[in-house]
Amino acid sequence: MGKIIKTILLLTLFCVINLVAQDTSPPPQQQQTTQQDRVMDLGEIKIDARVELPQVQILDQRIQPDFEDVRAEKSFQAELTGSSEQLKFNAITSGKVTKIKDIKALLNRKRF
Repeated sequence: MGKIIKTILLLTLFCVINLVAQDTSPPPQQQQTTQQDRVMDLGEIKIDARVELPQVQILDQRIQPDFEDVRAEKSFQAELTGSSEQLKFNAITSGKVTKIKDIKALLNRKRF
């Protein structure tokens, strides 16, 4: 029991010393500057500028490739005959689907 009381007293003493040390330190002083202190009047300044062209020449030194002549040929026969405008329909069922004979009986049957 005595060790607990000594520990509590030491912690309390440490907290008190810490608070006193913080209160005695002087607060940081703030420097107050006005708008006039930060503005510098430089007076009149004359700026001369001249535009110059770049003094560099870019030359292409690559070897020219030797390609054969490319010819694109297109036949317009499909467009002229109209065969490209026909719809091609291939059924994906391939005969597996059969017609329902009596659909009303199928819809009116008891399900549950």
